[in-house]
Amino acid sequence: MRTTAELREGFLSFFESRDHVRLPSAPLVPPADDPSTLFIVAGMQPLKKLFLGLEPPPARRLVTAQKVMRAGGKHADLDDVGSTARHASFFEMLGNFSFGDYFKDEAISFAWEFVTEHMDFPPDRLWATVFAGEPTLGLGEDEVAIAGWRRVGLPRERIVGQPRSENFWQAAETGPCGPCSELFLDRGAERGCGDPGCGPNCERCERFLEFWNLVFMEFDLHADGTTTPLPTQNIDTGLGLERGAMLLQGKESIFDADGYQAIMAWVAAESGVAYGDSEQATKAHRVLADHGRAMTFLIAEGITPSNEGRGYIVRRLIRRAVQQGRRIGLRDVYRLPAVVVDQMGAAYPELGQEAARIEEVVRGEEERFSDTLERGLKVFEDLAGRAAVSGDDAFTLAATYGFPLELTIELAEERGQAVDVDGYRARMAEHREISRAGGESDAQRVADFARAAGFRTDFVGHTKTDVITQIGALEALGGGRFLAKLRESPFYPAGGGQVTDAGTIELDDDSGTVAELREAYRLGDDQALLFEGTGFSAGDRVHAVVPWAVRFPTMANHTATHLLQAALREVLGEHVRQAGSAVRPDKLRFDFTHERSLSREDRAALERHVNERIFANAPV
Repeated sequence: MRTTAELREGFLSFFESRDHVRLPSAPLVPPADDPSTLFIVAGMQPLKKLFLGLEPPPARRLVTAQKVMRAGGKHADLDDVGSTARHASFFEMLGNFSFGDYFKDEAISFAWEFVTEHMDFPPDRLWATVFAGEPTLGLGEDEVAIAGWRRVGLPRERIVGQPRSENFWQAAETGPCGPCSELFLDRGAERGCGDPGCGPNCERCERFLEFWNLVFMEFDLHADGTTTPLPTQNIDTGLGLERGAMLLQGKESIFDADGYQAIMAWVAAESGVAYGDSEQATKAHRVLADHGRAMTFLIAEGITPSNEGRGYIVRRLIRRAVQQGRRIGLRDVYRLPAVVVDQMGAAYPELGQEAARIEEVVRGEEERFSDTLERGLKVFEDLAGRAAVSGDDAFTLAATYGFPLELTIELAEERGQAVDVDGYRARMAEHREISRAGGESDAQRVADFARAAGFRTDFVGHTKTDVITQIGALEALGGGRFLAKLRESPFYPAGGGQVTDAGTIELDDDSGTVAELREAYRLGDDQALLFEGTGFSAGDRVHAVVPWAVRFPTMANHTATHLLQAALREVLGEHVRQAGSAVRPDKLRFDFTHERSLSREDRAALERHVNERIFANAPV
């Protein structure tokens, strides 16, 4: 067992041979009822309901190789990737789990056997840490774990007690918890600090590296800080695949192991710059290898670049990879996912199934960013003589040249510049308010106008698309635009995924004076309207119309979103949840949660279900 792939399969097979049921990796996106993290950040996270007793486990012994992503929220390693030898945004966590079956003795025996007989780590270089006890919890040193390690042959002097901060696991302030025990490999005195007290968790050196954590879930933590035994004792372990491979292969960094080197070899061949040629080359190779893996797995799960949430992480990954690639002469980064698919597709078949779409998504985002990257870098270079990058400059780089704030900060740090992050955020907030309010007027102006009007518009658009009404209030904005409040309005303001209606108002005097609706603002259960036209005043009687050619297809598409959601739940399962939508006259978009992209068969089944209900012509 030498390669990363061999370690992954060796671990899974070892525990399968010891009566564990192998489960495939859960998606990187947590289920809809787990809003605690943006992505799966731990091997046990997909099994939380099993550990909490909310669902029965499929077997009492399980083993997994779980995809993990730490980029976003408090679990964010993305900005450190490339600058250190350890940080990665995407990695795999190997874990064996027991639900009321075996406990400390067996977990320790399994770990020791696998590490010494299959990973071939010398027993005399292994150390273990255990929970040293905590008086406030009423718990003493974990004598059972100590006895377990001694039983497999680990001398007492290499079993080190550690405080609660290091060796006690809890998911929250209250609930299931327990002591943990970690395995460390002594990598030799030449990597040490020379201090006589050097050992596991030494803050002065990295001679001892932790690689496997065994969590013994046996207590229920109460609000008063006391603990009581759980009805069943559970095991949750985690062995980081990339770190395990690094130690197995005797490397200094996870990026030196074969899991990343195969990608870096492609980068070197395509760019002509090898890993380690310079500090810049080292960083670029690490970023491309890590981000290439991360973007490939995320896009395979249906996440595409956007300006919010998970989509924003994908956008940052692609753009950071493109920017670092340019620094070493690598272009067409969209080819990188194919290398990842070739390397990891056997373990994760969904990568091969989605390979063409992954390349298409990365190519599109790279082209969009490349259009402005060179100009943005020139603008950034013009700021080199300043002590700091101002909030206005950072905003311009983001809004005009597509530079995520994090990229500006990273580039500025490389030349010792600070970035006015607060100023940037203030400008971005101002920009968003103006965008919402329709350009020249801002959101506050619209709200103040509606409040000063002194009445609430009666929305009648659910039953009427053509109504004679009165302009109850009007405010000219210049350029032929004006805000108006109608007594009765057929115009639907954007909300719930449905776009604002199109339509007109016309003076009810046969003069033919018409104004076009440009925006309808939703103000709670009230609304204000932005029109373009001239010849209107407060008090005018007007004919307000939403063309049937606009309203009818919008209604049809709105109904279709409900039909599609019902079909998705029938075809894919009850776990499907709506995650967003856009309803327009010409098309609809429906976002939903699911662990994988749709297959050709899935799409055919969905089309059949929806069309059957449309052809039934049921009243709505």
